[in-house]
Amino acid sequence: MSIDTAYGSATRHPVARFFAWRRAWLAMDKNDRAIAFAATPAGVLAIHAGFLLTLAVSLDLSAGLLAMTAMALAGCALWPARRKLVIAGAGLAYVTLRPFRIEEWSQTVESLATAVPLPPVALQSAAVALFLAIAWIALETQRRFAHTGIAKRPVRAMLVLFFATVAAAATLSQGSLAHTGLWSFIGVWASCFWFFAYALVDQKTGDPSANYQRLGMMRPFWSGSATPIGKNFGYLSKFEAHDPSELAVTRLKALKLVVWAGILNGIYFLAAHVIHGAAAVPTLQEAILLQAGGQEASLGVRWTSLLSNYFLDLLLISVWGHAIVAVVRMVGYRIPRNTWNPMASRSISEFWNRYFFYFKELLVDFFFYPAFLRFFKKQPRLRIAFATLCAAGFGNFLYHFMRETYVFAYTPNVETLPKFYNAGFYSLVLATGLIVSQLRGHRPKPEDGFYAYHVRPRLGVMAFFCLLKIFDDITGVGTLGERFAFLFRLFGV
Repeated sequence: MSIDTAYGSATRHPVARFFAWRRAWLAMDKNDRAIAFAATPAGVLAIHAGFLLTLAVSLDLSAGLLAMTAMALAGCALWPARRKLVIAGAGLAYVTLRPFRIEEWSQTVESLATAVPLPPVALQSAAVALFLAIAWIALETQRRFAHTGIAKRPVRAMLVLFFATVAAAATLSQGSLAHTGLWSFIGVWASCFWFFAYALVDQKTGDPSANYQRLGMMRPFWSGSATPIGKNFGYLSKFEAHDPSELAVTRLKALKLVVWAGILNGIYFLAAHVIHGAAAVPTLQEAILLQAGGQEASLGVRWTSLLSNYFLDLLLISVWGHAIVAVVRMVGYRIPRNTWNPMASRSISEFWNRYFFYFKELLVDFFFYPAFLRFFKKQPRLRIAFATLCAAGFGNFLYHFMRETYVFAYTPNVETLPKFYNAGFYSLVLATGLIVSQLRGHRPKPEDGFYAYHVRPRLGVMAFFCLLKIFDDITGVGTLGERFAFLFRLFGV
């Protein structure tokens, strides 16, 4: 059946034809003929080719990462019954080649390596091998002694060990092999920490995956983030495709999502070029630093920096989140999206759930639920408030603090702490907003009217997160006072 036949002669008009093709594209994972073709060898090849071509053309991926993704997807397509083994092998290769989540950790190891007789690549490889060995021992120990207190609360034990290791590394003499080697190991651990935590929880909850497979999930090949998108094998198994038809639908959804990511990426770069290039509007960070340096931009420019930062941030997180989820779906797991229409949110808590789903899940799994299940059981409102503070406040700050622990390799004392003031304040205000959002009595309803239901709550959510973004910083560039000054000047204070 042609598009013309399906949608009538009106599709001869170019605009109508475009929308007809769009409807057909969006509905292809529900189209029996498309699903049947996608399950054939030719369809599998065509979908993978289109998927990889979209990644290569529309997203900024290195050739090495694209090649690794292509090989892993090919392995999963050829041996779908052994996809866990393929994922584990690709993950071990990925963590070996790219063990550090952020460039600052790589630079730290390279800088420290100048004082020792080993090249950075040797230190990096040794750190990865040591981390994987310790992770294996920890998983095996947890399996054998499952009824001990440490095995039942593995993440708490790992947090204590992590910070004890950081404290020990801070006492070593800079320039020594022990100092450099230990900080290299900490860098790998910090980059893999939450993946390791999910592996321990995975085993605790009884997932049957072998521990050598869990080692491959310390940084799966699709992971461009320190946040485990897809969590662990136990979580992935809930969304696994179990027959060719289901797998075809999952791959069609992956193809649609990666194309949408490419479109959003194009919109992002075009908007960023127009706003920050052609119009020469500074970024939010630049606007804050300009004001701090006595070169304050006009009020209109400052508000433009603030608002454009909000919308560009939504685009950016959607792009890379969609791309990662699309890869996981191509493997055969139809997991939920990371970002899902956050601008439709009518409350702060709803936005937080839609904006960065897997980071929210991390905070809920490791901080909210433990606090909620243990404290204030007879006081429901206080129970929710405290658990939210533990997750969005303490957990949020801890996540970013751990990622940035490389700074203590250079300055192992309290002089480094002001770098984290912005992140601490941001986490506290975010937690407060989420608590109020969850506990407030009145929620907008359709019968309240169009403005009260559709417009006002969404504007309120946007205003909250726009202004909160002024303090969303982990670099330490621009003090907390300078950011408050920028906030006040937006309102003429």
